[in-house]
Amino acid sequence: MTTTPMDCAAVHQELLANAVRLQPLLRESVLSGEAMRRLPDETIEALTDAGFFRLFKPQRFGGLDIGQRTMLELTEAIGTANASAAWLVGIAAGGTTVARHGSERAQAEVFSSPDSRIAGGLAPGTASRVDGGLVINGTWSYASGAPHADWASIHAVVTGPGAGGKESYLCLVPAAEVRLRDTWHTVGMRGTASQTFLADQVFVPDHRTIPFCRLLDASAAGSEPDAGPPLGTVAPLLLIGPLLGTGRAAADLVIEQAETKPLSNTFFARQSSSAGVQIQIAEAELKLRSARLHAFEIADALDAGEIGHGEAGYAQRARARAQCGYAAQQILEAIHILVNVHGAGSFADSDAMQQHWRDANIAARHAGLNSYVGYEIYGKSLVGVAERISPLI
Repeated sequence: MTTTPMDCAAVHQELLANAVRLQPLLRESVLSGEAMRRLPDETIEALTDAGFFRLFKPQRFGGLDIGQRTMLELTEAIGTANASAAWLVGIAAGGTTVARHGSERAQAEVFSSPDSRIAGGLAPGTASRVDGGLVINGTWSYASGAPHADWASIHAVVTGPGAGGKESYLCLVPAAEVRLRDTWHTVGMRGTASQTFLADQVFVPDHRTIPFCRLLDASAAGSEPDAGPPLGTVAPLLLIGPLLGTGRAAADLVIEQAETKPLSNTFFARQSSSAGVQIQIAEAELKLRSARLHAFEIADALDAGEIGHGEAGYAQRARARAQCGYAAQQILEAIHILVNVHGAGSFADSDAMQQHWRDANIAARHAGLNSYVGYEIYGKSLVGVAERISPLI
């Protein structure tokens, strides 16, 4: 089954309408998510009912095979209300992107429910080869959404005589077969419940293992035909939507209150009357706009098939990696300016600004958004230095 442009447009509008409809509920769930360090079950159910865990899944399994622009707009809209919820929607879509590199049999199992949720980590555990598959051991931290996950997507390297660490696999494991350790005690993004998976002698059949090289280069032999755009470009882009939403929420808060909030220790009865405030808000808005332009340029290029796999597409992927890191920094700088405008009251527990500030500063420091790593990758590409400093590009 193929999706016509009209179908895509209808799905796009319905998903965005669902995001806007859920914004009041998502805002209400922020505090409970903070307290529990996970989203409430009813919030997860609402996201599920809205179709937000069907994103990127093949249509033959009941999924919504949407474009990157739709994904970005959707997580941005969710992120204006609840950064953690937007993060989980993006991370689940990333897990789906990984699973689509797997065998048809694995996909049939993982996507047997179109609303299945995938969480995981890329830090490698260890594996030993046995008849019919692998036995894996290890811990995988920062598994966002782990308490609500149906499947764990975890990395393991085969060890033992003759292995030499050359065999590396992404393993798809039912979440019920691994244990969960509550390790997510953070300043921000608490609702993501980015906890730790533990595996002790867990068997993974061959059909649910994906050679890691296939994730790095889907043009390699043996890749499934519908593996989609380069994972190394999609993965960091999925993290930008929640940040864009958080920055938008911070700007909206400051602009709305500037109409009535006095500027302390001045004769201005309203912040909006101050040229200094006007200039700062304008600068913050331009930084948010810059971040958005970079992010949507990447999304549109991915949707148009302009960023490819293999060596031929490396330069475009390198630039996109740098753009994601740059966009994250622009959002952080914008929020820094907005906090200054909002004043010391920003850090009151009752003020939403401190929530935006905390969430953005945690989210933007994900390893995939490390701006200096991205700049170095892009810079080396620009000047023709062949050295590679990151595997997932």
